[in-house]
Amino acid sequence: MINLFLFVVSVIGMTHIIVDGSIFESVRTYFKKFMAKIKLEHMGSLVDCYLCSGTWCGFFMGYVWITDEPLKVFACGCAGGFIANLGASILNLIEALTIVRLSENE
Repeated sequence: MINLFLFVVSVIGMTHIIVDGSIFESVRTYFKKFMAKIKLEHMGSLVDCYLCSGTWCGFFMGYVWITDEPLKVFACGCAGGFIANLGASILNLIEALTIVRLSENE
């Protein structure tokens, strides 16, 4: 059960760091420029998209926390994409509700 919890939290955290983290900004910029240089601009979305990054983080964390069986790692990647996207949606909702409440109090 602890491995499942660690999988979920690590996928959400790792994806959030990759997509939105300031510490990862220079890597995102370099990756997008490199992909554009080799004529694969659409691959730059791997570091801008919660679903895309979440899938790859899910593959990696599934291998680390869950199993090394290929089909289960693939399933972890699919779940990771969903979990990361859901986590981002929840965080955006909380932020939006906070902004609305702050503007009501002025």
